Amino acid sequence: MKSYRLRILIAVIAVMVITMACEISFGGGDKEPETSPAEETLQAIYIEQTVQAAVGDAQQDTDNEAAPEATATKEIVHSITPDNPGWISQWWMDTNSKATASQKRANGGDYFNVNLLERPFTANDMEYRPDIDLIKVELSQDQNFYYFLLHMSGKNPGSNTLDGWYGVEFDLDRDGRGDVLLWAKADGSTDWSIEDVLVYKDNNSDVGGARPLASDAPNYSGDSYETIVFSLDNLSDPDAAWKRTSPNDSSVMQLAIKKSLLNNASVFMWNGWADNGVMNPENFDYNDFFTLAEAGSPLGGTSNYPLKDLYLTDNTCRLPYGFDATGNEPGVCYVPEPEPTKKPTDVPPPCNCDEYENRTFINDEACCEYCGFTWGGTQEFPCY
Repeated sequence: MKSYRLRILIAVIAVMVITMACEISFGGGDKEPETSPAEETLQAIYIEQTVQAAVGDAQQDTDNEAAPEATATKEIVHSITPDNPGWISQWWMDTNSKATASQKRANGGDYFNVNLLERPFTANDMEYRPDIDLIKVELSQDQNFYYFLLHMSGKNPGSNTLDGWYGVEFDLDRDGRGDVLLWAKADGSTDWSIEDVLVYKDNNSDVGGARPLASDAPNYSGDSYETIVFSLDNLSDPDAAWKRTSPNDSSVMQLAIKKSLLNNASVFMWNGWADNGVMNPENFDYNDFFTLAEAGSPLGGTSNYPLKDLYLTDNTCRLPYGFDATGNEPGVCYVPEPEPTKKPTDVPPPCNCDEYENRTFINDEACCEYCGFTWGGTQEFPCY
């Protein structure tokens, strides 16, 4: 369209110039004046220069019209970047459904009534997605960040990478309601990035409905995680939350959150998330927005099998961080009581260690080891 308009403009200019040339040549009178070769040459040069100048102006106008105005972008400056996660101070193994994936069912671990989900399958046809199957979560920390390592069963077979949204939910007051949600979309990059990283808060404490973790569907009417406190559009602290795919294992998603964004909390409960289905924190807890009949079930042989509206999502139970759980905390990971250690049968000691002033004098192997030394068995150093 623009080139057509340019051609029309050039044609109009050419006609105008020719008309001007005629007036210069004929003077508008009845008698044609005689012109010298020099005058004709000057007229030709004048016409050519006029046309070129007009075409140049027209082309410049067209270029200006075609070029969009540059949008000003604000450079993001970071003061602190996450490091490599260090010593793992806490971890948990989650249900792995890979073993039963060929049977198109979960390997247990799905308790819809308490919002504990094991659903790494598509709706209806129950195709298994290893990149949505959490099998282990880990926590590490340094002076500035908490680090979370979300281990998946594998990568998406279609893209050979992690393809979902991954998150960590924090229950800061341990009442069963999530308070903060770190939420990030995987992109395969092994560099720390804040793109597609969001942190949500529930300022009105309605996550979980009337009964935290228990299903309140279909009567829940809250707005759940209604406030975004960190994103590319909300960078009061551009260093607050990060993501990357582990450089050492492409099936591990790493997330980092600045401690200050959690009010420097050192005591909380947390759990991991993987989601490529609903993917909407405003619908947490998911079992408050779907009935079991609507959500479907990943457990073969049940009346609600297969999955329907709540699919391709997996989470873990909640780990207690910074305190010893009693077992009564809502959603806490079950830790079985250790079996009492059996007392050994009362057997008299092999010797009285105090009778030996020098351990090398002990010439009985059982006595040597009972007294905490090492049996050498040689004549020179039987016990040392």
